[in-house]
Parts: sequence; structure tokens; C-alpha cells
Amino acid sequence: MDKNTLNNKLSEILFGKTRQAVLSLLYGHADEYFYLRQILRVVGGGMGAVQRQINALVDAGLVTRIHKGKQIYYQANAQSPIYGELKSIIIKTAGIGDILKIALASLAPQIDCAFIYGSVARGAEKADSDVDVIVVGDIPFSDVVSALSPAQNTIGREINPTVYPPDEFRAKLLKKNHFINTILAGEKIYLIGDDHELKRLAA
Repeated sequence: MDKNTLNNKLSEILFGKTRQAVLSLLYGHADEYFYLRQILRVVGGGMGAVQRQINALVDAGLVTRIHKGKQIYYQANAQSPIYGELKSIIIKTAGIGDILKIALASLAPQIDCAFIYGSVARGAEKADSDVDVIVVGDIPFSDVVSALSPAQNTIGREINPTVYPPDEFRAKLLKKNHFINTILAGEKIYLIGDDHELKRLAA
């Protein structure tokens, strides 16, 4: 069992999938706060399930609820007595997908969809396999590279992002581009968005 698979299993045992994803986002960006729809966009899953996990984390004192005008935001609670220990555990047990989600979270408003493809998505990667990522959005390539750079250092693997503006991505789909069609037919690990968002882009 490789380190990434082991970390994923440990994380699911310790936290459960949805709670782990929420904690990874909030504790991975501990100095930032997010409103519910931002969390949903990065974490995925149903609104009810995510809201229940957030409420449980607030009740446990691990996450703070911040009111700004009519909007409610959530942030990791740095005053929690186990803040440091919990942050360390989350970082150590996060899988590659979680780490990349955290890395791209601040760019989420500019990204329509982002996902890992290739050997990592298939679960067939080797220890030195690169991580291939597709990002669809109106965002400079340099911004994506800069955001992913810390994640690359964390996982000790090269991350290869390919960035498409939505119109270019849609045009390649309409032209039945072999590269794009092959990727879409294969396994994917979504970092931002989901199958629904991808279908919307293709429409």
C-alpha cells in the first residue's frame, strides 16, 4: 500500500470523507474564511451533508462562525486547544486530491472546473508519478502554477497543469479533440466542480 492510499484510509477512519474535506479546506487555509457555497464548490457533496458537518465542527469549537452583514463565513478556530495538533494530523493524512483542492481553493471563483486525470486518478501511480491536472477557467496559467507550487513541494511530485479558457475547452469538445475526449472518458478526481459542471461546460 503506497503512502497516499494509506493516508486516504487513515483520514477516512479518523474523520469520515465529508468532514475530512471540510477540515482540509479550513485548516489548510487557516487564516482565511469561507461562506457555505465556497466550501461546497471545493469540497463537493450535498449541501445538507456539508452543512451538518460544519455545524458539528462549530459545536465542537474546531470551526468558528463569522457574521459579516447578511453573509455567514466559517474559519478554522485557532483558539481551539487542539488547533495545532489537529492541523498537523490533517496535513499528514491528506491525500493528493485534498492537498490540491486546498492549493486551488483561493482561485475557485475564477475556475469552472478542475480535476486530476491519468495514473493518479486511476489509482495506478508509482511513487515518482507526475500529477496531471486539467483546469478550465478564465485564469492565467502562471496563477495556477503559483498556487500549485506549495502543493508540489508537499507531495514531493511534479504537478503538470493544463489550463483552458472555457470557450477553448468547449471548442475542443465540439471538434472531438482526441486528447480531451480520452481524458473525459477516463477516471477523474475533481478538485473544483463535478460531473454536472463538466457537462454544463460541454453544452
